[in-house]
Amino acid sequence: MQLGMAACVFRSVEILTVARHAGFDFLVADMEHGAMSLGEAATLCVSGRMAGYPVYVRVPKASSDHLTRAADCGAQAIIVPHVDSLAEARDIVDKLRFPPRGNRSLPSPVAAASFWPVSAADLIAACDRDFRIFAMIESMQALSVVEEIAALDGLDGLIIGSQDLAQSLGHAGNLTHPDVVAAFSRVAAAARDNGKVFGVMGVPLSLLASHAMALGASLVVATNEINLLAEAAVNCARTTRKLLEEGKKR
Repeated sequence: MQLGMAACVFRSVEILTVARHAGFDFLVADMEHGAMSLGEAATLCVSGRMAGYPVYVRVPKASSDHLTRAADCGAQAIIVPHVDSLAEARDIVDKLRFPPRGNRSLPSPVAAASFWPVSAADLIAACDRDFRIFAMIESMQALSVVEEIAALDGLDGLIIGSQDLAQSLGHAGNLTHPDVVAAFSRVAAAARDNGKVFGVMGVPLSLLASHAMALGASLVVATNEINLLAEAAVNCARTTRKLLEEGKKR
């Protein structure tokens, strides 16, 4: 099981060290939501490679110009949100895989090769080493063709965008609705039947057993840094205020 944390607002390298020492297996540099730039994501990716700690990049959208640029900048996985059709999935693989599986341009220099001039064969090998592509399933449209998307060669896994999928199904905020539960099961089965990774994002701790573990998930993006900060801040303020008020009564 790979456990990840997303960085949506904090964009400096300090957040990488926090994620690592907290016990997360990887950090997601989230360019879909918030103000993270490609340069900031690249800094996290290169720092992660130097530290031996994986950084995945969630690009803004399936048609984003940042797909290959994020890969060239050192992302060890590209997470693509809202992959709603087989055509979109094919285009993503075509851009991110080298021939014969795709038509990715031969880049140089790249973070995967430590920005060092190497042969074309060594460059491709370095770029492909442990590099993964994940499509996010977040809509009714994607769900209707999820088996075809999962069967695509060159795609490594499917990640459910939990809240967006529930909203698309007409049950915003209700991950326990039977329609949403059935959708989770369908995506998990599509991934499993095609030998792909099944992952989830945005599932609360209380539902991880039913919506992830029971379905064979091997990748979980558990939270983001702002949610962690908010929860810790509320708990700290509440606990400290209680102690101070109790102290006044003595």
